[in-house]
Amino acid sequence: MVSGFRRSLSMPGSNPSDSPARRRCDKPQHLRSISLPCRSHPTLSHLLDQIRSCPESGPRSPASGLDRIDRLLSALDDLLRLPQTQDALRRRPAWADRVLDGFLRLADAHGSFRSAVVAVEQHHAESRAAIRRRDPVRLDSAVRSHRRAEKELIRLATAIKDIARSPPLICSDAAEAEVAGIVADVMAAAAATLTAVFLGIAAALSSVAGSCSKSSWTAWLSRRPSKKGSEEAEMAAMEALEERMEGLEEGSGRVFRSLVNIRVSLLNILTPSL
Repeated sequence: MVSGFRRSLSMPGSNPSDSPARRRCDKPQHLRSISLPCRSHPTLSHLLDQIRSCPESGPRSPASGLDRIDRLLSALDDLLRLPQTQDALRRRPAWADRVLDGFLRLADAHGSFRSAVVAVEQHHAESRAAIRRRDPVRLDSAVRSHRRAEKELIRLATAIKDIARSPPLICSDAAEAEVAGIVADVMAAAAATLTAVFLGIAAALSSVAGSCSKSSWTAWLSRRPSKKGSEEAEMAAMEALEERMEGLEEGSGRVFRSLVNIRVSLLNILTPSL
């Protein structure tokens, strides 16, 4: 039934009456037959499972978050290949431009994130070298770079977090409502998880910068007994950052390609063949 399918779209802990598909088209007297396969269909069932697998509290680690997003987008790509999905999209519904814009914003933000990851890895190597060589000038430069990267990641998180709370998409019939609800859920889950990933790395950078900045140049050049403890704290913060950065470059590359592929697939469906 339609209502049962719509309930399956809701995220864990949500009210069935608040599911995206229901909010987007709640006029049963005008609905025609459902065009998408039933929720037991392997492709649709797998996608709904991937949506539910994105925890509201955020991923355990940035790398695991990127892995979840990659699987989520891969499942959406499979759904977009179904004729029923393409038929609903080919009419170029009013909400299509918002969906295209949403995935473009996610791809742009993620592209900037990839650049930030490369820069952070370089700054991190500089920080380690500065600590080993007890070079306060070099360390201070690396700390400033970490601060800039932290601010950039917070900016990126702010730029996409509203995608997870976008207003309802306006639908003309049940077929559009189904597709719109699923795509909106995927965008919301991807945006929320990416936001958590960005902020998680930003928090680790803040910890490293804060730990390193506690050592003034005088402390570095002196031979006070507390210097060893300060150095150990700095190295511990850096190791924590390394754990969060592990696998990010590869994972971010996969997610970026998936985001681009989704947008290309949508454009191919929505754009009439010449």
